Amino acid sequence: MRNSNKVIFWDFDGTLADSPGLWRGALLDVLDAHEPGHKVRMEQIRPFLREGFFWHRPEESHCHLQNADDWWEALNPVFIKTYEGVGFPAARARELAGLVRQYYVKPSRFKLYADAVPVLTLLKAAGWRHFILSNHVPELADIVHQIGLAACIDRCISSAVSGYEKPNPLAFANALRLAGHPRNVWMVGDNPVADISGAETAGIRAILVHSPLTPDVKHYAADLDAAARIILTEETV
Repeated sequence: MRNSNKVIFWDFDGTLADSPGLWRGALLDVLDAHEPGHKVRMEQIRPFLREGFFWHRPEESHCHLQNADDWWEALNPVFIKTYEGVGFPAARARELAGLVRQYYVKPSRFKLYADAVPVLTLLKAAGWRHFILSNHVPELADIVHQIGLAACIDRCISSAVSGYEKPNPLAFANALRLAGHPRNVWMVGDNPVADISGAETAGIRAILVHSPLTPDVKHYAADLDAAARIILTEETV
């Protein structure tokens, strides 16, 4: 029988799944489909995406946004600036920006790590509930369902819906509330600041995965199998 007081919060991109190029890839996909013959390279897009997303200002909430359309509309200036920056006229840049959403949320863009489902299944059998806690788009729950994780995940918490970006303490407080304030809880993620420092500040043990080891990281795992071993070992100590 599963213990409701055993919960693991998982990041999504870079932790459970990989999305090549992330936002750069989506903006480039739009060009590939709608501007055949363009000469834009992914590295030309990168500089324009270093600011403007909600997770660039995690200290600010965005609970005032009422729905998914509002969230995407708030990001539209970032996409317009990017397309203008790589050479498209303003009017065309606005048209291309309006297409980013449909390309970013395609489930085919997200590839599960090979050990994701086996590890989630193993830990679920050991009594752990799984929550995704991710700085992500409003459609994250649909993506998670369509790529085959629905049976493993108890709840999906996207910052686009909650209004709080990791490492904001309110992101973790909200997640703990939704999980029923479990006594035994972990955070697993690939970002040493958003996932690890943020979780530990909230009193949650955290494991860094799929990233280089950084100073002051207490729990480190090269892959999800290793993260599961840490969780199971710590539980028996």
